Amino acid sequence: SFLAELLEILIPLPIAASVYGLVIMLVGLITKLIPLEKVETAADFLVDAMSIMFVPATVGIMASVDALKEMLLPICVITVVSTVLIMIVTGRVSQHIIRGQKNKGAAAMQTVGTKAAADDKEDRKMNEILSQSIFFGIAITLVTYEIGLWIKQKTGKAIANPLLISVILIVAVLLLFHIDYETYANGAQYISIFLTPATVSLAVPLYRQLELLKTYPKAIFGGIIAGVLTAMVSVFALSMMFGLNHEQYVTLLPKSITTAIGMGISEKMGGIVTITVVVIIVTGILGNILADTICRLCKIEDPIAKGLAIGTSAHALGTAKAMELGEIEGAMSSLSIVVCGILTVISVSIFANFI
Repeated sequence: SFLAELLEILIPLPIAASVYGLVIMLVGLITKLIPLEKVETAADFLVDAMSIMFVPATVGIMASVDALKEMLLPICVITVVSTVLIMIVTGRVSQHIIRGQKNKGAAAMQTVGTKAAADDKEDRKMNEILSQSIFFGIAITLVTYEIGLWIKQKTGKAIANPLLISVILIVAVLLLFHIDYETYANGAQYISIFLTPATVSLAVPLYRQLELLKTYPKAIFGGIIAGVLTAMVSVFALSMMFGLNHEQYVTLLPKSITTAIGMGISEKMGGIVTITVVVIIVTGILGNILADTICRLCKIEDPIAKGLAIGTSAHALGTAKAMELGEIEGAMSSLSIVVCGILTVISVSIFANFI
């Protein structure tokens, strides 16, 4: 962690320490400096629990409602269209290249209302009580996520996403009982803090599938590059269609990469960071929910292509879904987070000048 944070300071790119940490962990595993058996149990636990770590940040949408109003329609259209296009292009390109290499070896498969003054006083009192307890944010996050998991298991529907259900329930509780988001975040931050080590832990499933990277480098990097270019071109074209200004345009350019990198890019390019965070999170949720359906409709069947499509279009939130589909999908999605993030840093510096 110390080395990752040092690299974040020394290298003048908007890349998060967690991404450097992932690379360092992977290098350590490859060189045997970090024995796999020493880290895999903790890493597997963190990766399995990754989805719940995004709940507090997603509930933070409540704090950005006013900033979102002016750009609501463009955000909705650009987020949906761009995410779907990126997933399709990345998956189809990588799958096409993989099928062309089948003779070189097959990949291993795995299967709201106004209140009276008295009520306001009571609301403040409740916020004061809850803000003094770190357990409120943690408890409501864990309980609502478990409810989401139960609904997902009972229904089996993609729309019954545990993360989405948890966020809806938490927002409903906060609004119903007039509890400030800051009060909730005071406790929930102790869940979000595990997101950095969880991202670093993605190096473990990636290391386990290293042979796939060696076997299909053209398919993997070709698919990710195609996906990043699709992201840049689609956001540019739709921003022109909606007449967005430069600030609004660069706010949306990093929509498909992990939050920490996206925030850095948005700030450096003069975008609205709070909206960038919201759009990245919504993109992740959308990709998480639609991944199965899009891959099925577009006949993206190869597990490598699936993982690349999901990770390139929907960053770490999508990776949580990819991990559910299989270890190959999760490993390739993890790789996409790193490569896609770095390529987007380079691409945005070029495309930002177009509007």
